[in-house]
Parts: sequence; C-alpha cells; structure tokens
Amino acid sequence: MFKLLYFITLISLGGLSAQTKAELFARPGVIGDSLSQGFFGVTVEKKSQEWAYPVLVSKQAGSSVSYNVLKGPYLNFEDVLKGNCGPICIASSIIGGNDSTLQLPTHAGITGADYTNVLRTSGKCNDITAVKQEKQWYWATWYWYTYRWITVQDCQSPDKFHQYGLRDSGTQMEVMEKVKPTFLFGSVGANHVLCTALATSTACLDEARFKRDIREVMRRMAAIGSIKGGVIFTVPNVTAIAYLEKYTDPQGRANYSGLKAFYRSSVSNPDEVLDQTEVQTITTFLTTLNNEIKAQATAMGFAMLDAKVMFDDIKENGRPIRSSDGYSPGSARANWPLPNQPGLFGLDGVHPNMYGHAVMANELIKVINTKYNTTIPQVSEYNAWYNDSLNRNPIDLKKFLTNTIIGQVISWLIGIFA
Repeated sequence: MFKLLYFITLISLGGLSAQTKAELFARPGVIGDSLSQGFFGVTVEKKSQEWAYPVLVSKQAGSSVSYNVLKGPYLNFEDVLKGNCGPICIASSIIGGNDSTLQLPTHAGITGADYTNVLRTSGKCNDITAVKQEKQWYWATWYWYTYRWITVQDCQSPDKFHQYGLRDSGTQMEVMEKVKPTFLFGSVGANHVLCTALATSTACLDEARFKRDIREVMRRMAAIGSIKGGVIFTVPNVTAIAYLEKYTDPQGRANYSGLKAFYRSSVSNPDEVLDQTEVQTITTFLTTLNNEIKAQATAMGFAMLDAKVMFDDIKENGRPIRSSDGYSPGSARANWPLPNQPGLFGLDGVHPNMYGHAVMANELIKVINTKYNTTIPQVSEYNAWYNDSLNRNPIDLKKFLTNTIIGQVISWLIGIFA
C-alpha cells in the first residue's frame, strides 16, 4: 500500500510539473539586450537570433517566442574572415534591414538596450519622453498673426537595432503590456555596466538611473497581472571578458596601465585603458547592480541565475563538453574558440557564440526548474558545440590582426574610429 501511494504521488507531482510548465510558458515574453536578441560578430541576423537563449529555453519548454527577423546592420566577422561573405553580402549586411516583420512580437529584446531603453526607446523614437519647445503660429486677431511656445515630443530616430527590432510596436515595456506574457525573460542589466569595458571609461555609470528604471520596469510588469513567473540573471564581471586584456605601460605610468581593448597594440592616452582605480569603481558598482537585480527577482517571485558566479567558474575551471558516447573535445574557456580550445564567445570577445548560448540556456533552465518545480529538458551542449561553425573551425583573431596586412589595417581602423 505504501509503494502504491508513493507511486501515485510521483505521478501526480509529474502531472503538476507538466501543468505548471504549460501554464508558465503559455505565452512567454522577452525584454532584453544583445544577449537576448542574438548579437554575434557585431551584427544581428536570422541564424544568430535562432540560437539566442530566450528562443532556446522557450523551445525546450514546449513553447516559442516571436520576433522581427533582422539581416544586419553591420557584419558577421566570422563569415567575412572565412570568405563566406563577399562584397555584395558585406554591403547588404552593413545597410541591414528585416527578413520578416510582425505587428506585435513577443520577443522585444534589442541590442544595446538597458532598463532605461526598455521604458523609453521605441522603434520610432530614441526617447518617447523627450520634449522640446516649438513655435505655434496662430491668428491672435483677424489682423495679428503671431506665435506662442508650446511643448511637443522630441522624437529623434533610434539606432537601427531598435528600428528593425521594434518597428511600430512601441517600447519594450509597451510591447509587454500589449502581449501580457505569462512568463517573462527580464534581464536588461548588462549595458548599465558593460559600457565601461567597451568605452574603457567609468563615465557611463549611473546608479540612480539604473535603480530608478529597473524598479519602474518591474512595477509596470507586476501591474500587467498576467505574469505567473519569470527569470532574471546577474551581470558577470565585465572587466574579465575576452574583449579586455592586461596592458603594462613601458614607461611605468599607472594611469596608462591596466585593461585595454584586445585590438589595440598599445595605449596612447589614459582614456584607452581601465586603470586599477577604475576597475575598483566598476567592481563596486557591479556589486550594487547585482544586489538590486537579486532584490527585484525576489520581489517578483522570479527564478534568479547568478551569472557572475557561473562566469567566474567557467573563467577559472572551464566548461567540460562531452557527447553521449563519452567523446570530449575538451573544456570550453571564457574566450572565443582557438585551435584545440573550445570557447563560449564570438570574435568580439563580448557576446556568446552558438555554444555559449546553449550553456546560458541550460543554466537558466536549471534555476527555472528549481524555482517552479518544472521539468524542462536541457539543451545538448555537445550538439551546440558540434554545430557551432566558430568552435568547429576557429579563427585566431589576435594572430590575424597582428600577423596579416589586412588584419593590421582593420586593427588600425578600429583604433581610430572606436
């Protein structure tokens, strides 16, 4: 009798998990940034959007998300360097556009976005709250034509990723209020601090703005009323990404030494390096940011992935890759792939490759299953590695930039215009 009751209990728990999963993912919605949209090799395109983590997790949960499919702008470095994208392809990619569009996507994540953009940036306006003063002419009397100053919207065009990704659907927040999702992918924190690494400057840090806007986003999400669950993750240590590398000034100047962009062969002024003091400022801000993200996850009842801990572990120990029959190409590192060394990142040293998104998806699935007692199956990381063209046929970008004439020209151009 005890065994029978135990067996019935297991069946009922399994049914509850399946029902919960179906309810949670009846209508998933996504706000996000480049990690959610599928930015790869300084562009967004159909194949990279298909491997982005919200798409993978939703698919594993038996659901799906919809989005405007992009074909640029800018370039897929891998395709260009491997000769798979010629002059016409390059020109078309730089211009960018849409392969297909939707009136209302359920996946609204946009490259470059942060929580401020979620609230304010649409596919039409860089800031829907921006206003300006404008003259309005009118007849004061039948003979006196004059003007008065009125306040009107100051709608300036956003970047192309927002234009092509959101089009006429509104801001990311407005999209979610229309979609009314049952499950929310809600991470848009990275660019509040990643900007320091990309610009090698701490000028972009704004704690008050970050806290104000993440709290407002979550307040409005809670007010939608349809959300049954969600997932959010912390921001990894941005000073440890492959984009940055250590640099010691030959003259021993402290403010010329620290972390520089990988494509720079040297540092010509302090603005091109994050020195020790700046790194400490970023570390302190990152702790504050991640504590706020954790607090919001708790308040919303969301699953929470500590991506900083995950990234630190991979940075230190690597990520083993193994097929079902036991074969292993090795452990992946927190870098772009090199010959005989798998990696999680693309050639920009910032964003995941196909395999990296599979790793991210699996870590999210783990915390979702734990939080909501669901049984979402994991993605095959081996298959993701096997089908990842950059991992299977890697490019030593540093060697290319250093040892080839074309690479040296590219490095020089990036150094001038970045």
